[in-house]
Amino acid sequence: MKVGKIVDTHIFTIDENASIFEAAQMMNMNHVYGLFVVDQSGKYVGMLSERSMLKRFIQRNVKPDSLKVKSVMRHHIPKVPSDYDVKDVAAFLSKNALTRCAVYDDTGKILGLVTITDLARYLSSEKIYDVLFSHKTRDYTYICPKCSTGKLEAVYSHKGEITIFKCNNPDCDYVE
Repeated sequence: MKVGKIVDTHIFTIDENASIFEAAQMMNMNHVYGLFVVDQSGKYVGMLSERSMLKRFIQRNVKPDSLKVKSVMRHHIPKVPSDYDVKDVAAFLSKNALTRCAVYDDTGKILGLVTITDLARYLSSEKIYDVLFSHKTRDYTYICPKCSTGKLEAVYSHKGEITIFKCNNPDCDYVE
């Protein structure tokens, strides 16, 4: 089954200059665990998850209304095309220690969000086990949407977290 068939198209966004308190309120009111972050022009600039807030906010020991979303959000948006098979998306999430990612159409427009829970509903327990360990035996490649010849490679921080994806084609400057 293709991920485009199961993607949640109810997109909740928050401004990058909103406070963490406002983000938590929005998540609670809408019963969601993640938000897309937009700049003043409405352009997607990142993602904020409950997990991001716990890992990056709580440690700072500051008031939630004094810290902006842009200081704790994930600055790149992990995403997959809508024609990916659900097991490939599950493998992508597992390989990159993610719980959710955006799904985009063939024009690059974000359609919505898919979570590991959404995917689990469509995979048998045997398939889930295979997916969780598939990244150890298979190489998944993500073709650069700009040049269509390079492959997107993860760039890691000193803490081992993915910071950006960069095209490995030396003639291409694509980064997400």
